[in-house]
Amino acid sequence: MARSSRSTVRDIARHAGVSVATVSRVTSDDPHVTPGTRTKVLASIEALGYRPSALGRGLANGRFSMLGIVLPGLGGPYFAELIQGAESVAGEAGMALSVIGTHMRRDVGQAVRQLSERTDGLVVVGGTVDGNLLHQLAAHGPLVVVADSVPDLVCIRTDGHGATRELTAHLLEVHGYRTLRFVGLGRGSPDAAARYAGFREALTERGLAEVAPPLVQGMDSKAGAAAARELVSSGAVPQALVCANDELAIGLLATLPGLGVAVPGDVAIVGFDDNALASLASPTLTTIHQPIQAIGAEAARVVLDAARRREEVSAPPPPEDRVIPTRLVIRESCGCLY
Repeated sequence: MARSSRSTVRDIARHAGVSVATVSRVTSDDPHVTPGTRTKVLASIEALGYRPSALGRGLANGRFSMLGIVLPGLGGPYFAELIQGAESVAGEAGMALSVIGTHMRRDVGQAVRQLSERTDGLVVVGGTVDGNLLHQLAAHGPLVVVADSVPDLVCIRTDGHGATRELTAHLLEVHGYRTLRFVGLGRGSPDAAARYAGFREALTERGLAEVAPPLVQGMDSKAGAAAARELVSSGAVPQALVCANDELAIGLLATLPGLGVAVPGDVAIVGFDDNALASLASPTLTTIHQPIQAIGAEAARVVLDAARRREEVSAPPPPEDRVIPTRLVIRESCGCLY
C-alpha cells in the first residue's frame, strides 16, 4: 500500500495484521502492548505515513467525554428540545455537549470537522452539512443524522410526509376546505420539504391543487407574522394554511386577528411539532405531535453506544433509517372544538 497522509487506522491495522483496537493501544502508548506488536504497528505507521487524529486518540484514551451537536441555529423551541433530549443522555453518561449552529457561517465544513476532532461523536440535523462531508465524518467517527434520511448513514426521523398528508386530509375531509396554501418551505430544510410533499399529495389524491406557491418566509414566529401581513396585503386569504412548523403557525395566530382575519372563522391554521405554545395559543393549535426530546435522546444514545464499541468494531455502525411515530393532535385552530 502506498504511503499517504490520508491513511486511516483501519489501513494500519490491515497492513500490520492486527486489530483496530491494537493500533489504538499503540498510538495511545498502552503499556500492555508487547514490544514485538508495537514495533510492527509503528513500522506500518511509518510506512503509510499515518498520523492519528485527535478524535482517534481521544476515543482510545477516553479524554473527550464530549458529544457534538450540529444545528442550523441555536434559537427556537424545536432545537431547545432536541438539545435537552441529547443532554439528558449525555449527562447520565458523564459527558458534556458541544453545540454549533451553521446558520450564516461560511466555514461550515471546517467548523464541523474541527468539532468532530474534539468530540466522541456527532448528532447532525439534516440539511446543515453537505452529504459528502457527512459520509466522510461517519467513516471516521460515530455520527447520527436527525430529521432527514441520508443513504448509508444512521438516521432518526419522523415521517413528515405521511403526517402532513394525514393533517391535510383532515382539513379536506372533515372540514371540506378546498383552498389551501402551505407556509414555510425554507432552503436546506429536508423535513419542511417532506411536509410540503405530503401536503401536495393529499390535494392531488382528491383532484385539487394548491391555490398558490408556498409562502416562504423562514421557519420562526417572526416569519409567521411576516407571512400573515403578506397574505392579507395580497387580498387572497385561503380557507386553510398548513404550516411547516408550530412557530410559523403561532406567528400567524398572533398576527392575523389584528389584521381583521379571524382564526378559524376566516382561515384555519395547522402546524407541526406540538411545541409548548401549541396548547396555550388562542385558539389552541391543531398540529402533529413529534417527540422531539425523545429523538434527541435516542440520537445521543446511538452515538455514544457506537463510540464505546468503536475500538472493538472495525467498521461504522450499519446504516439505519429509524422512523419515530407521530400523532395528529386536534384542537381549535382547524375549526374543531371551537
